Amino acid sequence: MINDSILSQYHAIIVTLNKGDMLFQYGDVASAFFIVRSGRIKMSNYSDDGREFVQGYFTDGQSFGEPPFFSKGNYPASAIAMEKSDVWKIPYDDFLLLLKNNFDIHLELMQTLCNRLVYKSTMLSELAIEEAEHRLLTLIRYLVEHESHRSDKPVKIAFTRQQLADMTGLRVETVIRSIKSLEQKRQLEIDLDGKIIWKQLSK
Repeated sequence: MINDSILSQYHAIIVTLNKGDMLFQYGDVASAFFIVRSGRIKMSNYSDDGREFVQGYFTDGQSFGEPPFFSKGNYPASAIAMEKSDVWKIPYDDFLLLLKNNFDIHLELMQTLCNRLVYKSTMLSELAIEEAEHRLLTLIRYLVEHESHRSDKPVKIAFTRQQLADMTGLRVETVIRSIKSLEQKRQLEIDLDGKIIWKQLSK
């Protein structure tokens, strides 16, 4: 979203994480803005009974943890590296100055945040009233549309069954059964490696 040279001008530094390293944890004060330079970051939290709920996965060029940053609040989830990752870290005041001096970046960030708010609102509705298969289709459509893919062409979904379960609040066994059912209904396909292939076969 923001090129390296601009980030460097505003005192951004690179934080290198190994797989499993925690960048910040639930309850920490949000005092910096983060953008993935390379790798993959997961934001998640846990229920009282220990069940994980994944807020999102973020990869090259994507920012995360924005709401508590702008509200000067605390993180509602922890950020963990899913693989070796480099993350840009920009101090609060420097990032606000960057936005002030670069309207195009400011606008793109606002559009990204609005898209995520729409997704969160949609998924909250799904969690409250929709069945498992509908939840999964809604999530898969979102992943396709927001990973720079065209939804009218086949797309391989990179996420595992467990990761899809973590993002929808479903048990992995339910996800496995639902995906098989959706395949039988020709609403998605499964390749020889077990990966989900999305085609715009139905609305």
